[in-house]
Amino acid sequence: MPVVTALRATRRGQVAVHVDGGFVCSVSDAFVARWHLYQGRELDDDALAELRARASAELVLADAYRLLGHRARGRHELRRRLLQKGHDEQVVAGALERLIDDGLLDDAEFARCYVADKRSLSGWGSQRIRRGLAELDVDHVVIDAALGAAAAAEGDEAELERALRALRRRAAPQPPLDAARRRAYQALLRRGFSSSVAYAAIRLWSGEQPPGDFGQG
Repeated sequence: MPVVTALRATRRGQVAVHVDGGFVCSVSDAFVARWHLYQGRELDDDALAELRARASAELVLADAYRLLGHRARGRHELRRRLLQKGHDEQVVAGALERLIDDGLLDDAEFARCYVADKRSLSGWGSQRIRRGLAELDVDHVVIDAALGAAAAAEGDEAELERALRALRRRAAPQPPLDAARRRAYQALLRRGFSSSVAYAAIRLWSGEQPPGDFGQG
């Protein structure tokens, strides 16, 4: 029958469990206590398999908590990061379900917070916010709902006001005005504002109706 031959502290504050002289897994002190692990304890094959599975699940959750502690994340981004760390796909899936059940992983809430932060702190337009959420693998339905809720709460003119604030942080336009407007237009597009919002903001910023299509070089 397999026997625990060593419990050794690791540099990461874990305990390395060795069975029959070979490394099996790293676990927390609390795990050691729950499992009553000690040198010389015998484990049958079923218990050893369960030990491996539980230890793997604990490690995935520890990494997930660490990632979520740095910043909020959507489900698919967190899954990708955990898989990149080499965790088993089924174990990761189980950990994600637990986090969802515990209310710690919520794509809708993540998207709402992302929209609010990027609008208020970064001054992004809706198109750039949409691209950013899509790059984080948030479902387009969730993105639409978050942007729609923000637009409804702020009103129709909020996007224009953000674009105008971005322009007002720039130096006042100097002749030749067409060139200044084109640069401003491209800057607003990079921030994720639509062409119609960019045009409207630049008209207000420059104080006059721009001639022609200044969006073209």
